Amino acid sequence: MAENELQKQRLQAIVEKRQRQMAIENKRHQLEDKILQLQHHKSKAMRERWLLQGIPASSPEEEEARTKQVQADENKAKKLEEAIRRLEVEIEQLESEESQIAAKEKVILEKLREAEKSIEGLQKSFTKPDGGAGASDTFQSKELVQSTEF
Repeated sequence: MAENELQKQRLQAIVEKRQRQMAIENKRHQLEDKILQLQHHKSKAMRERWLLQGIPASSPEEEEARTKQVQADENKAKKLEEAIRRLEVEIEQLESEESQIAAKEKVILEKLREAEKSIEGLQKSFTKPDGGAGASDTFQSKELVQSTEF
């Protein structure tokens, strides 16, 4: 009975661990995407600044538009960097949960092994190596041999 409960607990731990692994994998893909977006955005913003450096602004409105574009680029980069940091923290948290679940599974597995050993020990104590004859069978056959000798 306890062995069945341990099996259920172990299966539940395995399912939870696999769910965490899948979540980690998804977060890593998201992280890779955000890093690529950030790199693309930074290179694009740098290229635009470089192109606009050589061209003087013809009006104050144009200069203001350039300034707003630079600020918008910086804000977008900051948001992407924050998203990257948040994803990294989430991945670390999921990895920590996964390792805790793995440790729990290991403890349950050890308990299962102990239960199996105790069951095997009980089975061996009930059966003897002489073909399964118990102590009372052996005693009765010795009495039979002694009674036929007289």
